[in-house]
Amino acid sequence: MNFTLRALQQLGAEEHVIRNRAALAPVSGEQACRKLSGTLQKLRQKLTVVKLDRPKLSAERVWSAFAASEYDLGALDGLQFRTLCSDEKTALRPQFITALTRNRDKLKRSRCLYGMVNAYFSDWRDMDDPATVEQLLRSVFASASDKNPVVQKWRECKPLFSEHSVTFLADEICAGQKAVDDTLEDYYVGPLTKLGRSVRDSAARAACEHFRRTERSRDSEWGVRYLQWMTERLLSDLTRKDAFYYAISSLILSDSAKRSEAFQRALRSYVQSHKMLGDPRVRESSVNWRSMAPEAAQHYLSWLARDSIIFFFNTILPNTNENRRRKDFWLRYHDRIRDFQVAVSEADLWKVRASQKNSELLYYSQVAHPTTSAFLMRFEGYGAQYIVAEFSEKGNAAYIFKATDFESKHVTMRTPRFDLRKHLKFDDTHRILHLGDWERKASHKLSSEFGIRP
Repeated sequence: MNFTLRALQQLGAEEHVIRNRAALAPVSGEQACRKLSGTLQKLRQKLTVVKLDRPKLSAERVWSAFAASEYDLGALDGLQFRTLCSDEKTALRPQFITALTRNRDKLKRSRCLYGMVNAYFSDWRDMDDPATVEQLLRSVFASASDKNPVVQKWRECKPLFSEHSVTFLADEICAGQKAVDDTLEDYYVGPLTKLGRSVRDSAARAACEHFRRTERSRDSEWGVRYLQWMTERLLSDLTRKDAFYYAISSLILSDSAKRSEAFQRALRSYVQSHKMLGDPRVRESSVNWRSMAPEAAQHYLSWLARDSIIFFFNTILPNTNENRRRKDFWLRYHDRIRDFQVAVSEADLWKVRASQKNSELLYYSQVAHPTTSAFLMRFEGYGAQYIVAEFSEKGNAAYIFKATDFESKHVTMRTPRFDLRKHLKFDDTHRILHLGDWERKASHKLSSEFGIRP
């Protein structure tokens, strides 16, 4: 017990440390981990599925001697020959391939053959005359011993050594909803080789196409399982950015995301916590969303807007008929919201903090007012963007003003603290009064004067 107490006491930072740390700029996780990420990448590059026993000779020096002998394989001893086979820069050079085509028996030693195949996977179809390389490898497999399970696997899978290898492996992954890494390992393809990366990207795109064709005939549970497979076993940090953002955009725009709350909730959980995505409203994450399809980014923001409208009117405001009417009215427009922000008063701050444990809301501003909170919405309208500010307390109209006028007050949607009069009620020219049959009048006003429609 005493040991635990002493340990806890030592966790307390000194006052000057806390004060100095608060003045520093926020730490960028990506920047801080850049060196570690580089080390991880180098380790991955050394990873091969089959064990390569690389000789310590200089491949270029051996190549110079090979060239001096007019590319005679007989001039190389066993160690020199294995050096050329195991080095990705020399293994697929045309002169070496030509010499091997005349003397295939040289590749009967598995360590040499593994080096050649790994070089082929690493530089997949980027070498001179890939068809000749593929024909050489297939002929070596055909004459090799049946005792080697690796060579036997390659011999049985002729499409693996052809222009169709990416499609072949991607289709196998999607058809069985397999993990990409498991399938690559089954065929002894290194995950960081060009072939491995190409298969990963192709599988991501193929999975989206299959999902789009199939989802309408399946129930929501199937959709959630498919999403789980894609996010847990298909997509990874090795997926190229264009394929990754294509896949996520496709999932956001899918029919399943529109009709299944469980699917949308699972997808949002993945997106919000992913280092390549995150909440699009947050400055650090907003850069990631530039690579997404614009329509998908807008759809995703509308999901957050819808939930924030519900949160504002259900949690911040009293549950009255008038407030329910306001909530239902703005929910009709959630697909048109380009940005939004909840700004809470001193009296309502505890409600937000209490709900944060069970809500995604989590990004909010404050209003410098004891009791009045606000919900800000940005819309695209006639020739400009407009801000609509709804307020929590009864008797407040909704204010409408140009976004440029709003920003001229030196505030943005992410300003931490708003002044009620100076920032949110500075112009009462255009307002929505919540009196009588106000919904019909408000719809007409938004449509005819500002070009804002559901």
